[in-house]
Amino acid sequence: MWTAMMAVMMLPVVGPWVLVMRRTATGSQTLLPGLFFSGYLLVWTIFSLFAATVQTILFSTGLASPMGVPTNPLVPGVILVIAGIFQIAPLKNRCLIHCQSPIGFFLTSWRDGRAGAVQMGIRHGFHCVGCCWALMALAFVAGVMNLTWMIGVTLFIVFDHAILRTPVLSRVSGAFFLIAGMWFLI
Repeated sequence: MWTAMMAVMMLPVVGPWVLVMRRTATGSQTLLPGLFFSGYLLVWTIFSLFAATVQTILFSTGLASPMGVPTNPLVPGVILVIAGIFQIAPLKNRCLIHCQSPIGFFLTSWRDGRAGAVQMGIRHGFHCVGCCWALMALAFVAGVMNLTWMIGVTLFIVFDHAILRTPVLSRVSGAFFLIAGMWFLI
């Protein structure tokens, strides 16, 4: 479930990367975009396994319902504070800069062949998870199966990665998450 959710939510931001790779692929290279996406999806699958484990722990300890909705205000408080801190951290900005430039990545980090395409997908996947994990963790605040949250985060990520192209949204959201987290904790 987590992998499918992550794949659908991240498709709008990885799509341009796959299209750039597809436009450059010729002849025997036509499989490269799919292999790139496979490497990318592998990284999100690993993240999804971690998220599903957290969900299981929260459920088994009574801190969340079976749908992933928190039953204790400490859970959303802690998650929001952690997400807020990360949103304003330099690492978030570095990952965001990477995620905003497929051409730059392919020009500087191109790897030939099928294995190279998978490696590039994995590398981009790590940057993408590095950029978006805190936003995905907010599922434990809103409820894991909350469709409104899924659509909202997807739009946030598209706007942040493809339209705004500045760290302003990350910093503003980070401050908001910190304030909201403190409110839950108090």
